[in-house]
Amino acid sequence: MQYIILLGVAVFIVAGALMFLHRRRSDKAVNAPRTQALQLTPDSTAIRPTIDHPIAPKPSLPHAVVLGDSVQRPGVRIAPLSDEERFRAAKALPSDSGLGARLSAGLQAVPALLVEEGHRGKQLMEVVINGELIRAKDGVGLRAWAVGADNKISEHAKLFETNNLQNIVNAAAIWQVASVVVAQKHLADISAKLDDIRKGVQDVAHFLDEGRRAKATGTYEYLEQAVSAIAKGELSPSIRSELETCDRELIQIQHHLQQELERRCTQAIEHKEMAGTKDLEEESVAKYEKLNGLVKDIRLTLKTRALAWYVLSLYPGEPALKQAKMEGLLHSVDEVESRLQTIEANAEHDCQKFKSFWNKEETLAIRKANVRKAAQALASDLRDGTSRTKAEVKISHGSLLKHDQPTYLVFEVEDGHIGELRVAEPLPRPA
Repeated sequence: MQYIILLGVAVFIVAGALMFLHRRRSDKAVNAPRTQALQLTPDSTAIRPTIDHPIAPKPSLPHAVVLGDSVQRPGVRIAPLSDEERFRAAKALPSDSGLGARLSAGLQAVPALLVEEGHRGKQLMEVVINGELIRAKDGVGLRAWAVGADNKISEHAKLFETNNLQNIVNAAAIWQVASVVVAQKHLADISAKLDDIRKGVQDVAHFLDEGRRAKATGTYEYLEQAVSAIAKGELSPSIRSELETCDRELIQIQHHLQQELERRCTQAIEHKEMAGTKDLEEESVAKYEKLNGLVKDIRLTLKTRALAWYVLSLYPGEPALKQAKMEGLLHSVDEVESRLQTIEANAEHDCQKFKSFWNKEETLAIRKANVRKAAQALASDLRDGTSRTKAEVKISHGSLLKHDQPTYLVFEVEDGHIGELRVAEPLPRPA
């Protein structure tokens, strides 16, 4: 019996020892560094250890690059375009504008930030331009960000510090190109206004002063140059500067014309007839008919000032100056309209001179009516000009606000070169 007990104790001790050794081996296997694995090579049955390096997660690429004061309201947003049909349906910009080369210089590094290395070659890109912010800035002091699909600064942007990204993406250059793209949409309106003014310039012989005539025609030529520069993809700083001179000279011409209208309108007509009022009627009617040329000059000056302001408004920046110039133009229109009262008052003053014992009352009434008719025709022509200028300024301002809506520029990039630039339609809003 004792032998049986001793044998059981011995078996228990051996089993415990075996379990202890097995547990220690298991713990060592778990706690051992997982840098080695066993690999069976095809040319040998030997088991060789191999290093198993952990694979670092690949950082996600940014969804877009934005330029502006903040990520939430960027002036320019650059991103890949996946909608090939939208690209095909987009309207091409003029091929001679030179925008492609200028845009390529500023954006050639952007596709590298946004597109996988293995997918480079040909890519479609989209640039969304906020017209309102474009004309409020000039590219100086802007910042560049890489953002994710949630429109927040991307984690991948840590690989591109803000200063480095700013150097890669020339914000000022892109901003200038974006401004020209926005201005391109106004060319049809500008061309129509130029054609309208051209007719008035051809009839500018009404000016009595050669200096005033030269200033008017010179301003028109500069506006033509400005339109030509915009059509070729350039907002010329020299023309921008010259627009200030043109505006100042047009204001001077307008003041001179208004003073001349006032002087000639209030100029008294001497009644030298011994009897009758026939000569007085002819001289009074001729007085207001001769002022028609002066009124046409005033209308032409106002119209040219309106177009000069419109062209100026296409340049980026200076929103307060543009607003002030528009208000000044409308104030000038009001000043011209005040001359309507002068015309009507002087017509009545001239009619009071029609007194003669020789003429019947019916004859005097007819002659007074003829003078009033000539004065009213003059006032009507002037009123029509001021009304048209007011409407044109308001329409132009509304057109500018409309074109402040985002512009969608799409293009193809191949090996870092920008292809044909196209303007795409805005994306439909979700219902």
